[in-house]
Amino acid sequence: MEEEALTTLVRIKGSDKYNVVSVKSTKPIDKGLWVECSKVLSRIYVGIPIEIGDIICKNILNTGVDIVATRNVDS
Repeated sequence: MEEEALTTLVRIKGSDKYNVVSVKSTKPIDKGLWVECSKVLSRIYVGIPIEIGDIICKNILNTGVDIVATRNVDS
């Protein structure tokens, strides 16, 4: 099975400037799980402030992989 790092967007609440923040997986995830991971992440709203490396979703789909923010959002 092919594995790659998952990169996507998660919605933000409480920011005047941004609606989403970019995120990525801390380890490669099987591409066959990407659709299910995307469904989980589509239900998440993150409050500000957000810093690079903040864990957005811990152990997604029991894979042992965390989803972390890849940019700072403070307003």
